[in-house]
Amino acid sequence: MTKNVIEEFVLILEDYMDYYGLYSVDIKNLLKTSTDIVKDIKAAKNGPTLKKLESITQLFGLYYYQFGNPDFVLPEKRNLPKATQEKIAWRSEVGPPDSKQYNKLDLNNAVLNELRTFEGKEFLASEIYDILSPELKEKLGSATRITGLFSDELKDNVEKTGKKLDKNGVGRKQEYYRVVSLKGRSKGKK
Repeated sequence: MTKNVIEEFVLILEDYMDYYGLYSVDIKNLLKTSTDIVKDIKAAKNGPTLKKLESITQLFGLYYYQFGNPDFVLPEKRNLPKATQEKIAWRSEVGPPDSKQYNKLDLNNAVLNELRTFEGKEFLASEIYDILSPELKEKLGSATRITGLFSDELKDNVEKTGKKLDKNGVGRKQEYYRVVSLKGRSKGKK
């Protein structure tokens, strides 16, 4: 069974939010709306207009057609609109909303510990996610948060190999990584 356009849009948006460390409340605040637009779209309330969807994609400096293209490379944080960059920095400082509270250091250490399993092998972020404890997986929600760690807090521990997992359908292809170091960082994000 295939997903409809709105379901695909929500999945892609959740990937972007996870990658940049944002939550639906952040999207709501960036759009200056009084309702949780992500939640409304998921619940199929107030069928989203193309204008509304385009306003969400512009938070990432993209047009609607770029946002849904699985081959389109995620923009670097420094290339995002200023308001989005500021929201990402703020969220990084204060951490997740109470509903998804977890200790970043514990997460980093748990992922570093699981990287030992893949030393000398190529792996996907989803493979790391799959072997984490059920409690941690529940707090993370998806493997895209692991991808975000690889781009930020754990960027000195892994590198992309250049290979991508072949998949059919809409959405970004998963990238393969390899371990370059198992040393933990003594400080938080820079």
